[in-house]
Amino acid sequence: MLTEAQLLAGQITPAIALAGMVVCFFAGMLGGLSGYGAGLLVTLFIAPIVGPKALIPMMSVLMLVNNASRVWFYRHALDLPTVAKISAIAMPMSWLGAELYVRLESEIIQTILGIVLILSVPLRRWIDRAQIKPGPVAVYGIGATYGFLASLIVGAGMLIVPMLMGIGFAGPALLATDAAIAVVTNLFKSVVFGALDALSLAHFVLALILGLCTIPGTACAAWIVRRTSLRLHTFLIEGLILAGGIAMVAGLI
Repeated sequence: MLTEAQLLAGQITPAIALAGMVVCFFAGMLGGLSGYGAGLLVTLFIAPIVGPKALIPMMSVLMLVNNASRVWFYRHALDLPTVAKISAIAMPMSWLGAELYVRLESEIIQTILGIVLILSVPLRRWIDRAQIKPGPVAVYGIGATYGFLASLIVGAGMLIVPMLMGIGFAGPALLATDAAIAVVTNLFKSVVFGALDALSLAHFVLALILGLCTIPGTACAAWIVRRTSLRLHTFLIEGLILAGGIAMVAGLI
């Protein structure tokens, strides 16, 4: 794990930098195709580098950039009223989650993150099969839950995609609206983590650079969306996520 001083001194090897660019490219493509998994994939790469305590604040910045690019590429299908409605409840709840996050010990955070990664695979599959049809109250409830969990764990966005599908969103409209909700929430989280001194300048800059590296992947995804099956890459990503989660719980990374 690199310390903040090492990051400020630029002590990242070319091999790590290249690997980070490749991981972020594929993460951007994954998120652009499915609306899910980009944050989980990047987490497996940066968690061993920066440690669990800095992870969520950094991911707030990184995913802000990543989702902003997705909003841009699918902007013609964006539903602003839905974004405003869900973000209004997600933002204050993300503040509460951030307050809790900065008080947790690093070891606890790492264990939680590992468990979440492991559980994310069966949970995503269950959500897909459940075919949730949320009513107005459920929409606000899911939005609040998402906002709170988004400041504590990676992968909380898996709650938003099936909810939007349940109220009639699909294709580019689903990808754009989901991304816009994430943009608003992550922007708010970044400000809160900065105010709580949980997001240093070095971590902010690194997250910003990695976020920019996801944009070409998002651009590729926007071009091939609806042109290929997601089944194979879903299996591969789920296998990687499970392996990374087990390693985190076991303390291997």
